[in-house]
Amino acid sequence: MLPARLRLALIALSLCAVAAVLGATLASRAGNANETRGLELSKDGWAGAVRPPTQRVPDFTLKDQDGKTVTSASLKGRPVVYAFVYSTCEDTCPAQVQTIKGAIDDADRKDVRVVGISVDPVNDNPKRAASFLLKQGMTGRMEFLLGTREQLQPVWDAFAIQPQQDNLEHSAHTILADASGRQRIGFPYDFMTQEALAHDLGRL
Repeated sequence: MLPARLRLALIALSLCAVAAVLGATLASRAGNANETRGLELSKDGWAGAVRPPTQRVPDFTLKDQDGKTVTSASLKGRPVVYAFVYSTCEDTCPAQVQTIKGAIDDADRKDVRVVGISVDPVNDNPKRAASFLLKQGMTGRMEFLLGTREQLQPVWDAFAIQPQQDNLEHSAHTILADASGRQRIGFPYDFMTQEALAHDLGRL
C-alpha cells in the first residue's frame, strides 16, 4: 500500500489533470459559441431575414448573358442564390457579388447556383452582362439573366424588388432559395456579410 502522503499527491495530480482537460474543453466550446454569437441569429438559427413560407420563386423564362434560356423550373433541385444587379453598377453590385463569391467559397457549397437578375433592362445587354461577370471573376459561376421590363417586372414583384431608376436606387437584395424553389432567406445589401451568408448557405 502506498503511503498516505503519496496517495494524496497522486490524487492531487489527477485532479489537476482533469481540471486542465475540462478547462481546455470549455474554452474550445466557448470559442465556438463566440464564433456563432458573432452573428445575430433568429430564433430559428438564421443570420438573414426569414421569408414567409408561402413565398416561392416565380415562374419565369429569361435569357442569360450567352443567350441561353433559363427557366425557374430548370433551377429547381439545388439551392439558388438570387442577386438583383445591373451591369454598369460600380459600387453596390460588385460588392454584393464579391460577398456572394466569398461566402460560397467559405461554405464550400459547390452545389449552389448563383443567378443575377437585371434591374436595369434598358442598359443591360449580353455584352455588358458578360463583361460584368468577367470583372467579378464570376464567369462560369454566375448567370446574369436579362429581359424586357415586361418580362422582368413579375420577377421583381415576386421577390419584392425595386428596379433601378434615375432618381431611385434599386433594391440590392440577395435571396436564398431552397431546392424546392421556395424563397427562404433574404439579405439587404447593408446587412449582408460574407460570414452571415456563408452561415445560412451552410444550413440551406
